[in-house]
Amino acid sequence: MQRILFPLKATHLIPPAAALVIVIAWNAAELRTIASGKKEIAVLQEKITTVQAAGNFSTDPSIARGTTRTASPNGKISRDWQQLADFMGESQPGSEKARMRAITEFQKNLTEMSRQEIIDALDEIDGLDLTAAQRQALESEIIGSLIEQDPEYALKRFADRIVSDPDEIGSQLSAALRDWAKKDLTAATAWFDRQIADGNFESKTLDGNSDTRASFEAALMESLLSSDPIAAAYRLAKMPEGQRREILEQLPFEALGETEQRNYTELVRGLVPADERQGAFANISSQLIGEGYAAVSAFLDSAKASPEERAAAAGQAAQSQLEALARKGTVTAKDVDELRTWLASQAATKIDSITGKAIAEAAQDGGKFKFAEASQLVLHYQKISGSDDGLVSFLQSYAARSNLEQAVKLADKIVDPQRRAQILQSLK
Repeated sequence: MQRILFPLKATHLIPPAAALVIVIAWNAAELRTIASGKKEIAVLQEKITTVQAAGNFSTDPSIARGTTRTASPNGKISRDWQQLADFMGESQPGSEKARMRAITEFQKNLTEMSRQEIIDALDEIDGLDLTAAQRQALESEIIGSLIEQDPEYALKRFADRIVSDPDEIGSQLSAALRDWAKKDLTAATAWFDRQIADGNFESKTLDGNSDTRASFEAALMESLLSSDPIAAAYRLAKMPEGQRREILEQLPFEALGETEQRNYTELVRGLVPADERQGAFANISSQLIGEGYAAVSAFLDSAKASPEERAAAAGQAAQSQLEALARKGTVTAKDVDELRTWLASQAATKIDSITGKAIAEAAQDGGKFKFAEASQLVLHYQKISGSDDGLVSFLQSYAARSNLEQAVKLADKIVDPQRRAQILQSLK
């Protein structure tokens, strides 16, 4: 799995809305019409200066009724927040191209806003009559920029959202804890522990698991791995066993330093339930494969991985590698040959079954590598190896069920009659 930096889940990402503009552009048309009159220009300049200084709503008659605009000290203003909210909800009529241009411009200008401008924007939104969904959409996008500039302020201002909006803005705030911890681990940890003591991370489920707390623990864990691995182990040990692997897998293993990676691996060994360790090692391998097979081998060697752990890690690495190739173009026999050579050093008894499954996953990924082409590759390696393992594994995949007619014909190529009958039955 590819790691996100505290992560935001894909369902939590909300596209930006419309664009910020420059005060001078706001009055560009009026300025052109009075350019010849010094008195009128002076009046216009005085108005701009007044708005910039006060930061209040514009009374410019050219702005449509009901539109509010604010000016910041550097002259930037926002469009009507209601219009922004409508854009985010796609309720505004108009072409998709126009909407996307507005969204792109808004996103660009958000990155240029100062901390105070962002706070002013959030204050203004607080005072508007928006639906809960509109307010959440606007705030969610703007809070992302605030977190980048002042994570501590973002956490303290929106701490109540951890309870009231855990799946959206509450989840976003884990990134703020991560960034704050990198600047001041002691203060960030103390704040987090106070929130826990106040019940803001209590689980609402029977199993005691809290997804929100897990994301915050992971945010803190990244700093603890380097500065205080004992504290990292202590915090992880206090979490339910069923969430420990989940917490660790939210960390970007490939981005950690050598010491942090070693500490991470020790946490997996010591605190992740035994039946989940293979999956934990597989996850790490899927991240490292982008650096090449050698990087995965080095990790498995340093972790003293068992044969079972190596096989699980190798299988996931194989799938991730072929999926990545398929997204770029296609998968060739040369690619698979390289994979199988590496598999011989990690999971020699499972080369064919891992190959078949990896090819199937690559064909399911939606790129240029299609099921028919994948089928020919699998048959090629069946002939070379003299084993049905790869073909059977290929036909047990979701890709086979998505291409049922072709899969049924392909099943006839299985040499072993008993296995052939089992696969045909499963495809019905």
